[in-house]
Amino acid sequence: MMTRVQILLPEDQDRRLEALAARRRESKGKLIRRALDLLLRTEAADEDPLLDLVGQAGRGHRSDASDLHDRVLADAARTRNRRR
Repeated sequence: MMTRVQILLPEDQDRRLEALAARRRESKGKLIRRALDLLLRTEAADEDPLLDLVGQAGRGHRSDASDLHDRVLADAARTRNRRR
């Protein structure tokens, strides 16, 4: 179900939105709904999404973790998945 909402946009935003909609072959309404979804997801998160990565590797005792962070995070993810 959809609810009709009327908004006022500054002329420059409307022109840019119109151009974007034409390039993407999507309606202005669809683009606005997608942008609103993104905003609401961002606002719903209590913290910065990048900060969610902090601690993902668990309590590590590696002195080289900053150099090998991708491998450390991947190893931690595999360990978590095995526990599930």
